[in-house]
Amino acid sequence: MSISKEQIAKGYDEIHEKIGQDNSFYERCLSLKGEYKGNILDAGCGRGLLLKKIVNKYGNVNLFGLDISPKLCEISKENNPGADIVLGDIENLPFDDNKFDTVFMTEALEHLLDYNKALKEVGRVLRSGGDFIVTVPNKDWLRYDFYNKNRKQFQPVDDHYFTFLEITDLLRSNGFKITKYIGSDNLYYYEPFHKYERMLAVIFPFLHKKMKRLMFRCVNLKN
Repeated sequence: MSISKEQIAKGYDEIHEKIGQDNSFYERCLSLKGEYKGNILDAGCGRGLLLKKIVNKYGNVNLFGLDISPKLCEISKENNPGADIVLGDIENLPFDDNKFDTVFMTEALEHLLDYNKALKEVGRVLRSGGDFIVTVPNKDWLRYDFYNKNRKQFQPVDDHYFTFLEITDLLRSNGFKITKYIGSDNLYYYEPFHKYERMLAVIFPFLHKKMKRLMFRCVNLKN
């Protein structure tokens, strides 16, 4: 794909109001781990909505956010005055080795140009045994074929939908052990019926792999 990082940053500046998920999405992300403490990074923080939820829920944590968009960084700083928000690129994280206890990357990996480089950078800044929580759109989603025929690109780098096998292989090959995964959003129906689909997935866990998004909690295995 022929696009510069400057073009990507400008593109996200222009659509800053559209970036972000609803409250239930962030609650579901946080449910992957029982407690959050220490240094926490949201890589691709957008408007800082996840960071805001973390500090409101857990309080005594050191929050860091990074985004390629100057406008989104500005908004994230307004939403999180106590956090350290940095303008930067996930593929070249401006942080020291082993700095973080937890790294989040929600709805960001699919918009990057080099997935392996980004994941290696996460592994570098995350301490050994630290948690990496990542979400991606799922190509195995029951409605993917219908959606793919009708979707319109509005982000500078279009979504890459990962199959379950593709994303799990990618995470493992970059030094992460998957300890938990869940599906998010819906199988087929949207609100208000999608909540019943999630209940069904509790009984039939394989249905998580057929939901619109996949959420993973991973442990950094580096020595």
